Amino acid sequence: MRDAVVEMAGRAGIPPNKIYMYDGSRQSNNFTANAGGVGSTARVAISDVAVKSASLDEVRAVTGHEIGHYVLKHTWYGLAFFSILAIFLFWLADRLFPRFARAFGSDAGIADPRGIPVLIFIVSLFGVLVTPLTNTFSRTLENQADNYSLVTENRPDALSTALVKTAEYRYPRPSAVEEAVFYDHPSVERRVRTAMAWKAAHPASPAN
Repeated sequence: MRDAVVEMAGRAGIPPNKIYMYDGSRQSNNFTANAGGVGSTARVAISDVAVKSASLDEVRAVTGHEIGHYVLKHTWYGLAFFSILAIFLFWLADRLFPRFARAFGSDAGIADPRGIPVLIFIVSLFGVLVTPLTNTFSRTLENQADNYSLVTENRPDALSTALVKTAEYRYPRPSAVEEAVFYDHPSVERRVRTAMAWKAAHPASPAN
């Protein structure tokens, strides 16, 4: 498993010291992996649950997904997106603060400590309202990472079986509205269908 993951990282131009296995089994029995960090802190991490509950092909497929996040610089895109969104929301809160304050029966200004509860309410409200937007952004990156794994590893069956395991803690078949509003990852059903469509279009043997 180690050799396979290091080889995959090498093909993607990722140094071996950027690949970690962490003790995820202390928190959960779910097989998970993630990619994150920027600059010198960027890394791909795989839970040690993979050793006992995932096949080598599943590890390769899921790691391919996380390598996709790394190679496609999704952390940088996320930082830029959420920074711009936060700036806009705080600008909007500044403009609308007097109206909200009056609605709460307060004469406090936005710089007045008495206005902090009003500001928190405004920011929280806007945060809820933009959730569909932020989730759509996140799902877009997840789709790109899935596609990267399929292109570089061509293991749609393994990716699908790994995804099906997540149905134990994530409802796999939400409605279109539920997915749009509440899901920061595409639904398991949608991701498996995408993988199977890839398999039908690319019947070649998996990469070795």
